[in-house]
Amino acid sequence: MEREISFHEIQPYIRFVNNYKPGYSYTEQERILFDHELMHIMEGEVDMFYDGRKYSLHKGDTFYLKPFVKNHIVVEESSGFRTHCVHFDWMMPKPEENFTAEEYYMHSVISSDHNEKTIRLMERTVFVPAGIRLPDFIARGSDDGLSGLFAQCYSAFCESGPASVLKMKGLFFEIVALLLERSGLGHRGQPMHPGIRHGLKYIKDHYTEDISVVQLAGKCNLSPKYFGALFKASAGKSVGEYILDLRMYDAKEMLIGTDLSVEEIAERVGFHNSFYFSKCFRLKEKVTPTKYRSIMRLQI
Repeated sequence: MEREISFHEIQPYIRFVNNYKPGYSYTEQERILFDHELMHIMEGEVDMFYDGRKYSLHKGDTFYLKPFVKNHIVVEESSGFRTHCVHFDWMMPKPEENFTAEEYYMHSVISSDHNEKTIRLMERTVFVPAGIRLPDFIARGSDDGLSGLFAQCYSAFCESGPASVLKMKGLFFEIVALLLERSGLGHRGQPMHPGIRHGLKYIKDHYTEDISVVQLAGKCNLSPKYFGALFKASAGKSVGEYILDLRMYDAKEMLIGTDLSVEEIAERVGFHNSFYFSKCFRLKEKVTPTKYRSIMRLQI
């Protein structure tokens, strides 16, 4: 049974957060969830089969799984797949409608009344907040820190005590807010113009190439001035700033995870001049690319 609640009634109950990296190929058995799940791809890629459709998920993408919808994943060992999954309810469930991930998802503990409990869970109340309609698939956005928030949420889950519970709830709200921005609502919570949604998708697919406001506006049949104003109102930043954020995100990943030279990384993320890349990087991160690589690798 689904019940809509007001925005102010949201009291998230974080049931389980994992850091899952199988390291082998397999096809998951089809399943349903009794709660909601946010699955964020931290590394690699995976195929998600959800409600009869196939989605190819890549690093930085997020998938929102809802209760009682058939789903499964297909993992290839060579993909390097790793994910953080957050299982939650939008409100604290009644005791008789609560359950553990260990029993129903991990199957590491089975209670004596498992069958009776399963019947109750099939009829549990599913709370859905009014005004928050996350789509199933939410593509990777600019460097907005979403992966870091999921990692922090996992760390908080591994801790114990009231402080960690409060920390998880705060991080959860931050995650949902960022996902709403990515999913088609502007940074002020207003519906996004279709032309801007199209422009954002084009940028995400081609941000390593030369892209201009004139080019994007032409694809949407809008004037460059109007497109630029709409874009900033929706995304909270200019086209140039948005593209730069995407390039910096990839550059930082390559600095940490590869031994490519600064010149090679600059070229791969769309800069024709490595000196200009280094200048932009230093303005954003307050350190040079080489220094950033040294600092981050010391923390791994």
